[in-house]
Amino acid sequence: MATSSFILFSDYKRGVSQVSHNLNQIQSSYQQSVSYSLWNFDNRQIESQLNGILNFPGVVYVYIESRNKLIQSAGDIYARTDHQYSFELTHQSAAQSYQLGSLYINVDYSGLYDDLKHKAVNILVSQFLKTFSVSIFVLFMVRQLITRRLSTMAEWAGAFNLKNLDQELTFPGNKQRNDELDMVAAAINQMRNTLKLDMIDRQKSQQQLEDTKEQLSVAIDNAALGFCQYYPNQDRLTCNNHFARQLATTQTELESMAHPMDRFRDLIRGIKGPEQRERINQLLYGRISRIHGEFTMVNFRNEKCYFDITFQIIQYNESRPHEVLICIVDKTKEHTASRQAQELAVSLENKVTQRTEELYDEQQRANATIRKLQTRLDRMEADSSSVTQMHFDGLLLKQLEKLSAENEIEATSCLAVYQKYLNISLNDQTTAIDMASCIQSWLRESEPFKDIQTNTKLPFSLMMNENLGLVVFLLEHLFEQEPVLENCRQFELELRVDHDMAFVVATFDLVDGIEETPEHPHVDLSHFIVTSRFRGEFSRKLVSPNRLETRYSFSLFPDQMDT
Repeated sequence: MATSSFILFSDYKRGVSQVSHNLNQIQSSYQQSVSYSLWNFDNRQIESQLNGILNFPGVVYVYIESRNKLIQSAGDIYARTDHQYSFELTHQSAAQSYQLGSLYINVDYSGLYDDLKHKAVNILVSQFLKTFSVSIFVLFMVRQLITRRLSTMAEWAGAFNLKNLDQELTFPGNKQRNDELDMVAAAINQMRNTLKLDMIDRQKSQQQLEDTKEQLSVAIDNAALGFCQYYPNQDRLTCNNHFARQLATTQTELESMAHPMDRFRDLIRGIKGPEQRERINQLLYGRISRIHGEFTMVNFRNEKCYFDITFQIIQYNESRPHEVLICIVDKTKEHTASRQAQELAVSLENKVTQRTEELYDEQQRANATIRKLQTRLDRMEADSSSVTQMHFDGLLLKQLEKLSAENEIEATSCLAVYQKYLNISLNDQTTAIDMASCIQSWLRESEPFKDIQTNTKLPFSLMMNENLGLVVFLLEHLFEQEPVLENCRQFELELRVDHDMAFVVATFDLVDGIEETPEHPHVDLSHFIVTSRFRGEFSRKLVSPNRLETRYSFSLFPDQMDT
């Protein structure tokens, strides 16, 4: 249907396109000639031309209008019109163009529609005949290739059973064919062979199961598991030797005993004895189907024993038990070992408690000793702080006595330095700093060293906890206030680490040699800062007449040294 519809639609579009082509051809062929005839008032020629236009397919009526007046017409004015086409008629003279009127053409698509209907009927008839022929052929092929073989498969499946697995599914006819049904038949035959092998394995397994049951029965007789079967309706039991041996009796005596279950219940002892006897009564009445637990009992020699016993109803007669299976395992040795282990655990726990109390007393004595040592340490730290303070006070007093004899300007400058140091010390802001980066920043911003060639040997990074202001204070007043700085041509600064100490070595290469080390105004204060605060050593000496070296060290872990 889709193909037929597409063909008809294509023919329709082709017919409409042909009509449009004819109208364009009429305009190109007749517009100028009709305009000329109309300009010359040649009515015969106009009529002949209009009749010629009527000969085109689909044209049913043609007429000329000028100023809303009919000039000439041809064809059937009452004929059906599906489309109207018009174009202007003009005459071109040498001076101007004259509008003569309009030519109107009425087009009817009835012929096109009739052709389409005829073609549609032909297409439907031909398609029906082809479809019918193909269907007959397909049905014949399905009958030959599928239906007959499906019937064969149905007959084979109807006769199939597990007792007859040797009959193979085969199709009559060409043996060389290998289509989907042949694949299904091959899969069914493979399944048949698999079932046959499974049945053989099942028979072997069944035989092995029977053999295993027999071996299990022998193993139970030879094992330490005691079991018996009690029949409530007959009030008798059958048991193996282990069951009788664990109760300190014989198999014959138990099987011939009158009311064996009553005697068995009388042997139960312990705190749970009444409850366990009541549960056995409920099981014998069929109210519960299984009992499992640890029983405290006495055997027939009146010896206390511990058993793991299971009662299981395996067969009923109406609502009452017909057969009860009883399995019993002797747990006396395990129970005795467990009791001994508990006693040992209690004894061990008592010893641990006693030892814990002894350790607690020792800890209390150790804490008292630690408190005494801490008190002594605090006293020593106070004495050390007092000595340091006395040292600084003596240094400050010495400096003041020295300055009293000097001029007022130097005294004021020196006091300003000590005041700055005191402000930094009192406002101690210890933090993590990078010593290498700190030295680089100071040297880069230092005015006295901008005109001097400087060489540095610094590590990539050296982290420590210290007051940044105090570190910069020492660098500024120790190196920038150096008296030989004006005579220096090259300054070398090295920072290195040795174990838990860091060393700063500054070397001044002098232009003019000197005989003795010049006096530094802040060398005493620098020595005090290095030894008391940095826990290091300080030295300043003339290595050669042209070389002065200042060296000081500081601890990387001052807190550990205090401890």
